[in-house]
Amino acid sequence: MSTPRDSLSDAPVPERKERRVDTTQSHPAPDADSKNPDGPEPRLPHERDQAVEMTGGEPSEEMQQAYKDVKRGLQDTDRGKPAHEAYQKQKR
Repeated sequence: MSTPRDSLSDAPVPERKERRVDTTQSHPAPDADSKNPDGPEPRLPHERDQAVEMTGGEPSEEMQQAYKDVKRGLQDTDRGKPAHEAYQKQKR
């Protein structure tokens, strides 16, 4: 008994061009020049988060306070340690 083939499995896979993004420079908006197909593509989330214009080059007040707190010896209260401990417990 044969099963119907998925027509998508025979679809050609588009060629992926490797692109390099300099996150230290401002990046034009994705729709800035939509007529140029070789223009910059929209950035991936991690590229956007690490871009210089996302931080403005200055650390936020929250990050400055967090740095001061850690330097004073206060415990970092993010979810990292509890999540790690829960993961280790599940692995056992």
